[in-house]
Amino acid sequence: MVAKSPYEAIQLLERGRGIIAASLNELRADVLDLQQKHPQLTRDYISLRDQLDAPTAMTRRSDKLDLPAEVTRRVDQRHNTGQKLEQMIGDIRRLPGFERFLLGPTENELKAAAVSGPVVVINVSDYRCDALIIEKHGLKTLRLPGLDSKDIRARAATLESPELQLMEWLWDTIGKPVLDALEPIQAPSGSWPRIWWIPTGPLTKFPLHAAGYHSHGSCNTVLDRVISSYSSSIQALIQSQQRRSRVKVAQEVSKAVLVGMEWTPDQNHLRYVPEEIAKLSRLCQSMQLDVITPQARQNDVLSALGDCRIFHFAGHGLTHLSDPSKSSLILSDGLLTVANIFELNLHNRTPLLAYLSACGTGEIKHDELIDEALHLISACQLAGFRHVIGTLWKVNDQSCVDAATMTYEWMKRGNMSDDSVAEGLHHASRHLRNQWDLESEARTSKRMAAVRAEGPAAMEQPRSSQATTRKPRTGDLYEDPPLYWVPYVHFGI
Repeated sequence: MVAKSPYEAIQLLERGRGIIAASLNELRADVLDLQQKHPQLTRDYISLRDQLDAPTAMTRRSDKLDLPAEVTRRVDQRHNTGQKLEQMIGDIRRLPGFERFLLGPTENELKAAAVSGPVVVINVSDYRCDALIIEKHGLKTLRLPGLDSKDIRARAATLESPELQLMEWLWDTIGKPVLDALEPIQAPSGSWPRIWWIPTGPLTKFPLHAAGYHSHGSCNTVLDRVISSYSSSIQALIQSQQRRSRVKVAQEVSKAVLVGMEWTPDQNHLRYVPEEIAKLSRLCQSMQLDVITPQARQNDVLSALGDCRIFHFAGHGLTHLSDPSKSSLILSDGLLTVANIFELNLHNRTPLLAYLSACGTGEIKHDELIDEALHLISACQLAGFRHVIGTLWKVNDQSCVDAATMTYEWMKRGNMSDDSVAEGLHHASRHLRNQWDLESEARTSKRMAAVRAEGPAAMEQPRSSQATTRKPRTGDLYEDPPLYWVPYVHFGI
């Protein structure tokens, strides 16, 4: 990519990443403009598209095994349908005004995607690492000499128990160089500037939004300079923006679906889930939303999601080690997997928010599929949710209540606008970080007092004792890492 222009480099990256999700996104592309000018062609296109978008035999539940002849017939039928659809897409591109139907964004479309804030793609390779920066007035590349792919992979092994040094390293190698390369960004006194991060390769596991030196009063942090959001790809961000522009408030439904799993078979008890659901229920009702709490069964939950505005899940998340499409939210009758959610198509309604208050909902453990972005967050985005809030790894049961409550309170203050979602999580994260900072200072004072009273041996206690012990939203109990405010992330517009 060294000899390529920024636009060409971005095009190459987009083509090589998220291929499965991109294919599904293409099947669900918005055809409103085509429908207005060529209604019959649109109906034919939708018919073929829906045949390909229908659940396959592998994902449908069946009471009996399909015979080999039937499987072959279905495969042949699907292949023929795909060929017809490809031919029809070619016919559509020959129509005036539709020359770029389902093609990647132009350079001007990329710049338009950054009108609300810069989009920063971090390309990681064994040769060098660069930031590809998209701003509303242009595209540019920024070499990141301090970032090394081997170092990234080594540090990825420590992410479930992150330390301050990791956040400082992220600031030195990515956060500070990128923010310095953008238009002047100061610690905000009024409205906060936005930034969208698109990390690649093993860097997708890292909390770029939390990069910085988080000592008391420091502004050398991403969190104290900008509101961070993420996207799995530029195309996914552009499509979300396009859907938002066509959503009218009057058309939005007013249903909030809240699912809480305090008790889950073979998992630890989440004692704070009832408190979380109760607080959010009151907040949603105060926002004039009809609160629905379906049984935590797969069919009931999927049925409720068909016409919701907000979906909130509080419970256990499961990250599949070898097949990310099987990562799931654990329900009372089994698993709600990435594959199940992929099959939802809510694009005609474009609900506001899916909030996944569970462990590792943005996590992929299969390194060879890391760039496919096959996790629960991206599945909800692909299904049609404009915003998804999730987590990068294990999270605390009690901290989940605090993060969710503060986010929804900010959304209420912002009349559930699109901006209020990212803003809400941002301010919740800063509040939790500031709270952690005060607790850390208090513990430091106690340790210093212990040193004066007992001598240097009192300083030999482990770092993890900096945080109070809370129950994680995963199967194994573990002592809470100190940075419990870090894992929460926002994907969307």
